[in-house]
Amino acid sequence: MDLPRPLSHSSISLYQECPFKYRLKYIDKIPEKPKYFFSFGQSMHMALEFFYGVKALPAPSRAELLHSLKEHWVSVGYRDKVQEAEYFQQGKDILGRYYEEHVGDFRIPLYVEYNFQMTVDGVPVTGKVDRIDRLEDGRLAILDYKTGKKLAVDRIETDAQLTMYQLACEDQLGAEVGQLTFYHLPSLKPHSVGRRPEAQVAELRRKIVGTAAAIVAERFDPKPSESSCRWCDYKTYCPIFSSAAPSGKGEHLAGRGDGPLPVDSDLAALIDRYGDSLSRLAEADREAAQVKAAILAILRSKGYVRAFGARYEIQRSGTEKIEFPEGNKKKVIRLLKDAGLYERVQAPSGPLIQKLLADPGTDSDLRAALRELGARVEPCDLKVTSL
Repeated sequence: MDLPRPLSHSSISLYQECPFKYRLKYIDKIPEKPKYFFSFGQSMHMALEFFYGVKALPAPSRAELLHSLKEHWVSVGYRDKVQEAEYFQQGKDILGRYYEEHVGDFRIPLYVEYNFQMTVDGVPVTGKVDRIDRLEDGRLAILDYKTGKKLAVDRIETDAQLTMYQLACEDQLGAEVGQLTFYHLPSLKPHSVGRRPEAQVAELRRKIVGTAAAIVAERFDPKPSESSCRWCDYKTYCPIFSSAAPSGKGEHLAGRGDGPLPVDSDLAALIDRYGDSLSRLAEADREAAQVKAAILAILRSKGYVRAFGARYEIQRSGTEKIEFPEGNKKKVIRLLKDAGLYERVQAPSGPLIQKLLADPGTDSDLRAALRELGARVEPCDLKVTSL
């Protein structure tokens, strides 16, 4: 099998915790129950994304920050409205104190909620960094917010999440990381360390490659432990705790309860009907993709952007862009640095390289060199309208 999705810190951690749980969540796509602490953390992160996401000074006001929490509040997973109200007030208190602590030294970060996609020895890896600042010496400072009541401070020296962020930022941004920080919001305390040594980064690389290999080999045996199994949402499906997991045809996973439900003929028929419908949809998607590719090829060869059938009209849409292979990214960064444009591209709200290429003021030799390193990707969207 192929990887069902790019790896991330959370998915690697989940596989290390229990391969069977990884399979249920990411391959069988059985969702976990909503958790209030995840909702609280997500709400706080979005409020701080708003606070630091401004394109120019001054900083948002305290009232605007607190309004952002209300506007982006995630309410799922709480025991009841009373618990939710308690956490909402707690969030307001934390953000109010955070504002007073940091409004005086507010500056626009290099990146807020930085999404990265990279390849580690052939394995696709993705993730999101809460905040990236530029240190005075030009190196990067990575900051990750923590919203739990307590923070195990000693883990910062070995935490794989920060190691992955260092690896990703240095790979994607072409600048060395100088500082890694867990910022504990309830106590308003940052806990920082320096750059990870190469041996620690190499160990993470091996873990990424090893995890990917195990997933591709379909090694999904349960890994029971008291700490992880106690609160697991998947006990109903786990062969360690029940016989609900399927062992052959005619057995069906029970969606609730403490054990398997007897086979229900009506339910079985609906399940098969649903599966058949998904199969037909998948086949239709494959056929549509093949036809779309053939249409685009003809449109490109003839220079058309619009064409007609007997019942439908199609119009090609989208904008041309340049994509850079992994092996050329460092060369692109070097070109930009030599041209004095690296900071411009990295600005918090600055233009992407594509906009730089479209800028008439960009040096023609630089534009040509960038185009040579990239691959031209033509518009590939088709708008279909009934006649």
